[in-house]
Amino acid sequence: MKTQHFYKRVCISLLVLTLFACGGGGGGSSSSSTSSNTPTPDTPTPIPDYISSNIAPNAISFSVQNSSSNSVNIPYVSVTICQPGTSQCQIIGNIILDTGSSGLRVLSSALGSLQLSTQTHNNLPVLECTSFLSGLTWGPVKTADIKISSEVASSIPIQVIGDPDYLSAPNSYCNGLPSMQDASTLKANGILGVSVLISDNQDYFSCSGTQNATCTAITQATNLQVRNPVAAFSTNNNGLLMQTPAISSAGASSATGTVYFGVDTQSNNSSSGASIIPTNSIGLFTTTFNGVSYSSSFIDSGSNGLFFPAGNQSAVLKACSVSTSFYCPSSTQNYIASVPLRNNVTGTINFSVANADSLFASNNYAYSNLAGSQLGLFDWGLPFFFGKTVFFGITGKASANAGTGPYYGYK
Repeated sequence: MKTQHFYKRVCISLLVLTLFACGGGGGGSSSSSTSSNTPTPDTPTPIPDYISSNIAPNAISFSVQNSSSNSVNIPYVSVTICQPGTSQCQIIGNIILDTGSSGLRVLSSALGSLQLSTQTHNNLPVLECTSFLSGLTWGPVKTADIKISSEVASSIPIQVIGDPDYLSAPNSYCNGLPSMQDASTLKANGILGVSVLISDNQDYFSCSGTQNATCTAITQATNLQVRNPVAAFSTNNNGLLMQTPAISSAGASSATGTVYFGVDTQSNNSSSGASIIPTNSIGLFTTTFNGVSYSSSFIDSGSNGLFFPAGNQSAVLKACSVSTSFYCPSSTQNYIASVPLRNNVTGTINFSVANADSLFASNNYAYSNLAGSQLGLFDWGLPFFFGKTVFFGITGKASANAGTGPYYGYK
């Protein structure tokens, strides 16, 4: 899920891919399960929010599965949000695990009775407009302790979405894109941004009044911006890795992986043997595919497909007739792309593109060969992760084997 300021792609599922198809595309299936209270086919069984398991003091599980939003290829985790320095906490599930953005954004409705203090500027509340390519989130910046397994990010800024006092984003302050202010539009209870960047570098305002407030743009210091909670951990704070199982080419009904915090800080997060991709200061590198180099490339668990231009493969990688944002080749296509690695070495990545309409007909929720069109960049979304361990090194933080971030890695 990439923020617009860094020319990156938002998680496609937030706009076009739910299994109850919407707008410009999507799969064509829905759940046939029924409620235990009223066993009729018109009342589906509510799907409980995914709650992560603690795998180790520095590790939690994530799951790609059916959710209440019926989105595919979305990794979900849970986080614990607390009033700073207290035991007043709320566990919130179905949070999108997003390596393409920085900072925690959570729906106000998911906080329950938890009371968090609002950040102020000249005694006025601070609000943030976070611009993704397919939508935006708007809401106050509040301070919270974030607990994930045994790791704690103390008193850091987060964004609260859909706050009752600020339900809609005024177009005069934001970019006019659709607002993702509730569970039906966000397709989750929140977004956990754990990219290679520390702060989100978005648009901040001091506002007087509620709802369509009168706001003035302000410049926030890095430490006051919504920030990557991993970078704020007291230990294991130089990055993370995601281990995701391999799945069948036909997809899987679900897939469960593990996030390990830290890189080369514990026996369970070693980067030894990984191919390391250095990036520029905003987390971009170059992918070469079919003789064309795309300098705006990134690895993003929040994108539910691989997104890239078809180029000279346009006769093969045709747009789907149903899921029009995705590719539907007549048969599965196998490709190789190259990326620059550390020490002037070139790495290769093998990937496949299957017919998206056929994939969605299976009613699965995890796919390793889902791809779609995007001009001018190469987005290595969640299909890249299946069967790999993928590393994310945070800017300015060193690790014993991988070097100093920002970087990506895979093995």
